[in-house]
Amino acid sequence: MDPRTKFEIIEHGSESYFAAVRLRDEILVNPAGIMTTAEDVAAERDLMHVAGFLDGEVVATCLLVAEAGAVRMKRVAVASSLQGGGIGTRMLRFCEAHARSIGASTLTAHARETAVRFYLNNGFAKEGEYFEEAGIPHVMVRKQL
Repeated sequence: MDPRTKFEIIEHGSESYFAAVRLRDEILVNPAGIMTTAEDVAAERDLMHVAGFLDGEVVATCLLVAEAGAVRMKRVAVASSLQGGGIGTRMLRFCEAHARSIGASTLTAHARETAVRFYLNNGFAKEGEYFEEAGIPHVMVRKQL
């Protein structure tokens, strides 16, 4: 785990935001055969955007959506070359702290099958059955804060 990675809330439309979108596209969106559109970018205007920086480069990102006492993580991505090195876990801790700071008691996500073990290893529990989102199997995961 590289302690030099710093996490922060970034501004929609900033240079860091577009670097985060490119990372999400590389890791999540393009492999699913879809592309981020201008409408997608516009729809994210009111969301919270998290970025992890290593040597000035965005290497991790997610979106946070406040929902009635909970915060949902969306579009969670870590650079391929850094996956498995603890950066995702550090980003989860950052998101947990931020969720608590805005009064949330729960952190949730719709986890792809390939990410479920990551969430379970970080204290989340699966809820319900798998469902399709953007044509990809997901399951709800939840962690009490």
